[in-house]
Amino acid sequence: MPPDRGLSDKKSSGVKGTKVRLTYLLASNADGSEKRPPLIIGKARKPRAFQNKTGTQLGFDYQNNAKAWMTASIYQDWLRQWDHDLGARKRKIILLQDNFSGHIIPDGLQNIRVVNFEPNLTAHVQPMDQGIISCFKGRYCAGFIKRSVNRYDTGITPSEIYKIDQLQAMNLANIAWQEVDTTTIRNCWHKAGIMPTMDSPTAPTQPSIPISSLLHTPSNDQDPPVTAEDALRCALDDLERTGVLQKKNRMDINELLNPPEESRMMDDTTVKEICRAVLAAHKAQEEGLISGEGDDVEDDAPGEPVPTYSEIAQAMSMVARGIEYDQDPAARKLEVALASYGHQMRSARSRALTTTQITDYFSHT
Repeated sequence: MPPDRGLSDKKSSGVKGTKVRLTYLLASNADGSEKRPPLIIGKARKPRAFQNKTGTQLGFDYQNNAKAWMTASIYQDWLRQWDHDLGARKRKIILLQDNFSGHIIPDGLQNIRVVNFEPNLTAHVQPMDQGIISCFKGRYCAGFIKRSVNRYDTGITPSEIYKIDQLQAMNLANIAWQEVDTTTIRNCWHKAGIMPTMDSPTAPTQPSIPISSLLHTPSNDQDPPVTAEDALRCALDDLERTGVLQKKNRMDINELLNPPEESRMMDDTTVKEICRAVLAAHKAQEEGLISGEGDDVEDDAPGEPVPTYSEIAQAMSMVARGIEYDQDPAARKLEVALASYGHQMRSARSRALTTTQITDYFSHT
């Protein structure tokens, strides 16, 4: 959602907002060494942006219903699959969660013990609410604004720079979740005040932390949510410098990250409404209304075509030439990444080739 507030003394066209809404479920362990891939809930089974592929084929844990809400059936399927994965690894865990009405624990869990926080305590003792979710949303919004600035720099009109489809948004969110690092997660868990002390000699040893996560530790001592908000402010500053965002239209950071509609949906959703959403989803699937053919997108225009192999190769070649004489370390990393992706792309293209016979080139008469 772009910053959309301001004052005006005359009528203006404004920017058309997207209708797509997604619900995310995030989970991590206490030391930050493991983060679950986000569970994403959208409206359509195959949104137009998916190019007729499923969420699984695109690498996402994606579910859908008519309201894009978390429901008991989606939650239980997610939890059973996690329980099965843990069993294959011979592991057992405790899952701490809020008491949202859709979080109904299924029977038969073997490797997960679920503990609900007491009502009205979630905001105080839930580690995700101590800054993890805030960092995720801040990183996503910063990425979204940077993307808008980049689109403006390529000559796209100001009214179009915020346009984003569901797949692009999900990819941005994946990057944002990856940027929530180990240090952020550990600090938020300790901030919640629910961690056991490690002073006792019989207490278990502190879990090991991957070296890779330490490489991304912030050099300052700022609170992680503050660091994420600073990144968002920098992105908004860049947008303001383009002239697209007027200072008087710039929304408060907290309002931008926490729109009223979001909290209202979570606070006011009742069990009856969730049941109605589930029934509506089943009915819509039976009638073919959410097959992804025409509902879910922000407008009725066809989705943008995927660039061809040749177009991607030409673009990568142009970027490689552009950074050839740039000695910035980021340019060198991009050069390596482009070479690696180019190799993967050529290999995938080769595997997709099929064997032909000479008779395939003759028409039958």
